[in-house]
Order: sequence, then C-alpha cells, then structure tokens
Amino acid sequence: MRIPSFIQRHFSDPQTKRIARFRFLKKYAKKNDFKILSEAPHLIWSEDTAFCAADKSLPIMGVPDERLFTLFDSARALIRIDGDFAECGVRYGKSAHMMLAGAPGRTIHLFDSWEGLSTPTERDVQSDTGKSAWHSGQLSVDMTHVEQNLGNRENAKIYKGWIPERFSEVADRSFALVHIDVDLYDPTHDSLAFFYPRLVKGAMIVCDDYGFDTCPGAKQAMDEFFADKPEPVLHLATGQAMVMKQ
Repeated sequence: MRIPSFIQRHFSDPQTKRIARFRFLKKYAKKNDFKILSEAPHLIWSEDTAFCAADKSLPIMGVPDERLFTLFDSARALIRIDGDFAECGVRYGKSAHMMLAGAPGRTIHLFDSWEGLSTPTERDVQSDTGKSAWHSGQLSVDMTHVEQNLGNRENAKIYKGWIPERFSEVADRSFALVHIDVDLYDPTHDSLAFFYPRLVKGAMIVCDDYGFDTCPGAKQAMDEFFADKPEPVLHLATGQAMVMKQ
C-alpha cells in the first residue's frame, strides 16, 4: 500500500523529530493495515515463510520486524553449533519466541527483573542532552505476560531477578547465542562478562541497543569489553551489534 503524500511530507520534514515521525507512521500503518519497512520493498527477508509464520504466531508489538529477523536468522544459522541460547532483557518474550522459532528444541535461558530498568549511571547520559533517556523502573511489565507467552515451553527457562544475580545458576552451561537487550551500561557489561567466556566457537552475541543514541551506555560497554578481544563488533543497520566468537 502506498503511503499517502501528506504522510510522506510529514516523514521528510526536517523540523520533525525522528521519534515523533516514527510513532506517527507506526500508528498510521497499524490503523490502515500495512507495514512500514525500513528499506525498499524488494528485500526478501520480509517474505521469509518461516519467519512470517513465527511472527504471526505471537502477535506482540514493540520490536521492529528487521531486528526480529536478525535474531530469527541468527538462531537458524547456528544449527551446527552446540550450546544453549540466553536472553538478557526479555520483557514480553517476543525476541525469545523468534529465537526459538529459528532453532526449535534449543534450550533458552531468560533473565529479567520484570521490574523495569535499573538505575542509569553517568555512562548512560546522552552527550547532546546531558541526561539519560531512561529512568529506574522504566519498561516494567507484568511477568505473567512472558509466562503466558513462553512458560508452557519446557525448553524456555525463566529467571526473575536483577542482572547478574541469577547468572550463577547457568554457570555450568555453554552458549551458542546470547541476546542482550538491557539498554544500560552496567547490565550490558555484566552480561558480556558472564556469557563471553561461556560461548562456544562460532557462537554469536547480539546487542539490541548498540546503535541507538538513547543507549550510549550499551555501546560503550560493548566497545570497552571487546577492545582487547580478537572479535570485532559488527554494527548492523538495524541498530543492533553482532559479535561471533572466534
């Protein structure tokens, strides 16, 4: 469906903030039953049959499709790599659902407080505003949502608590895919410090928040942690970052 001209003008208006433009278009798209893709419609990922089926089977808003596809296809690509999956920052469970859809039968360990974000520090302050985009308790949700969405799966293990207090319960496991979506410096760093030594060769870490100006702490944590490691941090156009264990 073609976006009407007045919407296109709104989208291109340089005086309109990026977030306001995105929210405006997202509401319009939802109301009029069409999707907004971040790139040209010729990209084939949005027509991937298995991805589309998995996406529709748990219709939760909040995570853009292109980021979900990164997780889905990363999980699918790791079929020959042994190890569990893990996610730090779960919320409703849509990302975890897509990872399991890409690799059915894989065990995934899910860590979240479900009480929102921890307290931001000076590393989470945006240089242009002089303050953090986040506050303690933001993004909290009722844990019953993820229990309803994923709790009936034997291969989805849920650990409620602040990162990293329950990581020790999986200290004896090895991991093939770790998704970190915690927005702030401290929990991002703590997640990397625990899971990196437990990655098998060829395993992947995906950081959801790396490329967003609202999450400078997440980027700093990734850059600092891998500064003395052999693996490069690959910044994706989705805003995510990916690392593959050598």
